[in-house]
Amino acid sequence: MFRRARWPDDSLAYLSQHLSYLLAAGIPLLESLSLILHHFTPRKREELLRVQKKLESGASLSAALQQINVPPLFLSLVAAGEQHGRYDSSLAFAARYYRRRAIWKHQLCQLVSYPLLLLVLSCVCLWFLLHITLPHLFSIYDTMHLPLPPLTGWFIRVLSVLPASGIAVMGGAALGTGVIWLFWKRESLMFFMLRVPILRYWLKLKITHYFALQGGLLLEAGISVLEVCQLFQAKAPWLFVRNIMQQIEAELKRGHPLSRALQFHSCFTSELVRYVELGEEGGKVAECLLFYSEQMERQIRQQVEKTMRWLEPLILLLVGGVVLIVVLSFFLPVLQMMGELK
Repeated sequence: MFRRARWPDDSLAYLSQHLSYLLAAGIPLLESLSLILHHFTPRKREELLRVQKKLESGASLSAALQQINVPPLFLSLVAAGEQHGRYDSSLAFAARYYRRRAIWKHQLCQLVSYPLLLLVLSCVCLWFLLHITLPHLFSIYDTMHLPLPPLTGWFIRVLSVLPASGIAVMGGAALGTGVIWLFWKRESLMFFMLRVPILRYWLKLKITHYFALQGGLLLEAGISVLEVCQLFQAKAPWLFVRNIMQQIEAELKRGHPLSRALQFHSCFTSELVRYVELGEEGGKVAECLLFYSEQMERQIRQQVEKTMRWLEPLILLLVGGVVLIVVLSFFLPVLQMMGELK
């Protein structure tokens, strides 16, 4: 059975914002949910009705939201609100977070759209040259019994192996993507990704941001560090992180501070450890974690935007090089043919 599509960020922001407003005004949760149902599409309204029925049966909001496909981070934010009995503050934070995320995704799509459009148009033009123009030219050469220029001959040999190699590359990429998707939450895959430089960088950012954001919210709600570790073991979306939090809890029970317990695990950045140390010195670990989570979010956005800005000139260079080879392969035979005719 296929999974339902995950709720987009703008819908999560809208749901969180309106629920937080209504709950802050003193309206009960069930009534608040009923008041905002008509603002959603029929499909999402149906999913929220299932959540409402689950709430009526006595389930908590975080348990009821598991009936629909929302991100684990959103569930964790709701669970944090349950821990200190303040749904409105946690939902308000979720609204701000997912609103910023939706705006950033929109900006990212704008950055990517032009390079992708350029790539698609270039591929269409290239296909036209390869399958319409060049075959006619080669047939004329065969009729006149003229040898092809070396560059054109090399280009034809490349084209003869390109379909098979392209299929192999696409098949390998699809297989690799499928393996990562199937085993994303497996501990062995996480350890493997931490050994690959590029994957390690992005995975550390993701895990560190998740820990800083969730840990900061829970500590700000007045929950002890040990209880935070226990909640991570129960709610974290990755088994790898759950096992690490179990080890951190053991270190804390031995009397070590949180900063030292984090140092033993390579999945966290060194900046996180430093921020926790500063928070422990000033008694403001929650504030330091939340501040660092915002810094990390900004850093991730900047890194992705920087990558996307480099993508456009790289695509231009790649397409320009291919077009240059195709044009030379096309015009060299024409020039040679004109010389033979003279």
